[in-house]
Amino acid sequence: MKLKRYLGPNMRQVMALVRDELGDDAVIMSTRNTDEGVEIVAAMDPDSSPKEDKNNAVAKASFASPELSQNAQMSARGNQEIQKMAAELQSVKTMLQDQLSGLAWNHSEKMEPEKVRLLKRLVQLGIGWDLAQNLVNGIETIDESAWSEVLFELERRIPSGAGDVVDSGGVVALVGPTGVGKTTTIAKMASRFVMRNSASQLALITTDCYKIGAQAQLKTFADLLGVPVYVAATEGELLNLLASLTSKKLILIDTAGLSQKDALIDQQPTKTKMGLEMIRNYLVMSAATQLSVMKDIVGSFGRVGLKGCILTKLDEATQLGNVLTVLIEQKLAPVYASNGQRVPEDLEPIKIRDLVDKAMVLGQQKSVNEEEMAFRLGMGKDISDAQ
Repeated sequence: MKLKRYLGPNMRQVMALVRDELGDDAVIMSTRNTDEGVEIVAAMDPDSSPKEDKNNAVAKASFASPELSQNAQMSARGNQEIQKMAAELQSVKTMLQDQLSGLAWNHSEKMEPEKVRLLKRLVQLGIGWDLAQNLVNGIETIDESAWSEVLFELERRIPSGAGDVVDSGGVVALVGPTGVGKTTTIAKMASRFVMRNSASQLALITTDCYKIGAQAQLKTFADLLGVPVYVAATEGELLNLLASLTSKKLILIDTAGLSQKDALIDQQPTKTKMGLEMIRNYLVMSAATQLSVMKDIVGSFGRVGLKGCILTKLDEATQLGNVLTVLIEQKLAPVYASNGQRVPEDLEPIKIRDLVDKAMVLGQQKSVNEEEMAFRLGMGKDISDAQ
């Protein structure tokens, strides 16, 4: 924004000068009376096109205030200096954390080599740093059997589900982010049910009225099984449908995929509340998701009221320690695991021991450099947080 000062014998003439040069979009910053008449400081929007009367000699005599221009330049330089100082401070902080992590690494390896070995193995599996420390610190004597004790404790802490969801029957809703495979999982569960029971005892409901083709995809699966599909666009429609389908042994509800940051999660039609207590919500989550993102997902969809989770894309995951960490820290019971697109073969009830064993197999495939770096970062974080 460019500031200019205009002088004239009276307010009317000075305003005319401002209008002629800067146009109607000019902004009056200040006015004051002087010995020479009236002084106005005006500004113009950089995007506006000023009008300049080349024949107006008085307008030609207008000038930019050197004091104002100098203050603007000093302010800009000050902002640049502040930004530069902030960047330098961040660089120093990062350097100190790196040095602290290196010192902690060396100290721990010398003083507690067996403990470090256990922590490194847990981090190699993808276990979160806080949980890894908690598991290791819970062992009284660290000896040759310590690793077996850690794995036993890890397995013990994972909540177990209440049996096969399909066999249990009732009203089951699948919730979760977009693209994790909710509709395909619904098809797999429906197929498992029809193979063991009658198609007449099953009903499918979709509340996904947002994604193009979502209803058509579910209807295609349903037609192959000979199962009816109903659409519930609102909570009221869902309640009416459930009331009319009480004779069904199993009702599967496919919900719309939402980001964990979407405020519409609180408006989920299957959210546990008065009148909808019969609905059991299960979170569908990709096992290939990063630990931090996975925690956000569980935290957000936890507001719906979760009975457990279904893990998909196990065949795409490079580690499963992130999954184990979330299940333990969020006290979330896994019920099914999906490791492919085949319907219904690639959906099996989860066995906790098998999940831990698979996590160990994937952890052995990670490089030593990745393991060591993760451990260093964890040690550095501990010391930084304690300062």
